[in-house]
Amino acid sequence: MFLTKKLNKKKAIFFLRYCIIGFISIFIELVIRKLLLNFNSPQIISSIFPLIIGISFAFTANISFNFKIPRYYYNRSFIYFSIISISSFVIQYFLSKIFIFENLNYEITRFLFSGTIFLIAYFFHIKYSFAKNKKVGVAIYLDDNENIDEIFSKVGFYPDYIHVDFVDETMNENVKKPNFEKLNQIKKIWPNHRIESHIMSKNPIRYIDRFSKYSDVIYFHYEINDEINKVNSLVKKLNIDSGLVLHASNKYLDLENIIKSYKEVLILCIEKPGESGQKFLKESTELINKINNLKIRDKFNLCVDGGLSQKNITQIECEKIVSASNVFKNVNPKKQITNLRKILNN
Repeated sequence: MFLTKKLNKKKAIFFLRYCIIGFISIFIELVIRKLLLNFNSPQIISSIFPLIIGISFAFTANISFNFKIPRYYYNRSFIYFSIISISSFVIQYFLSKIFIFENLNYEITRFLFSGTIFLIAYFFHIKYSFAKNKKVGVAIYLDDNENIDEIFSKVGFYPDYIHVDFVDETMNENVKKPNFEKLNQIKKIWPNHRIESHIMSKNPIRYIDRFSKYSDVIYFHYEINDEINKVNSLVKKLNIDSGLVLHASNKYLDLENIIKSYKEVLILCIEKPGESGQKFLKESTELINKINNLKIRDKFNLCVDGGLSQKNITQIECEKIVSASNVFKNVNPKKQITNLRKILNN
């Protein structure tokens, strides 16, 4: 219950900042409007120009202080933000014509109706305008060494999502027998969290059915024995996002063509798949930079996994990171997740 309250408090803080920024933007809009009217500007200019300024301020303030998103999504996010904000203004305008309050001027009416539909507009902004807010997930291995209840006691609901790692003998001959029952346990403990599964196997088709009931994303490697297009199609037919894993130690000549069929891409930044606590490969930064410079970069989410620390996170640009040792071995795992998220978003 305490952890649930903490999570709700975090969401409430985002909403409160959004409301404060919103009211400040309306105040700026109304001040500019009054100045223009004092200079006898046409009514349409006195209404539209201040609105544009207010929307621009609100968007800039939100991406700076509230909902941090990657720079390469700014244009698309601003378009969504503008459409939602203008739609909100239009709704407020028609409401003001229907509900006429005597003795209330335009300014008071604007604030009054804005407050009533802030919650609705907030929902649409979260879903569309700021959907690319950067996220931190924690990695859980599907083996008997992992104590799911203990992990929950350490991190609670603080992770943005849960990253499930599975590796078989085709990628790591030293792995222990997997425990697929833990998938059900993970789903029960984090019922409202996004679950992203990473199948580290040369033959991922063998395991897709096991993960399909629990996963929002299924990642599989580019270097597999199964026909990769067949794996991609199979995952998509199950209405699950298909994710491609690229290994930082490998060279990829045609990244755009390799990635173009996927909404989710993961860079594995450690040498040996399936082993926690390894060092971050120096080649990782080069591969991440190449991917970020692709023309289709805004078509997929980039996740970085393996060997991450406060230092190397500052050198990468991505939507999501996955952490295990850096979080679980910290004296305060919950606070560490918050710290990583702040670093990633700044």
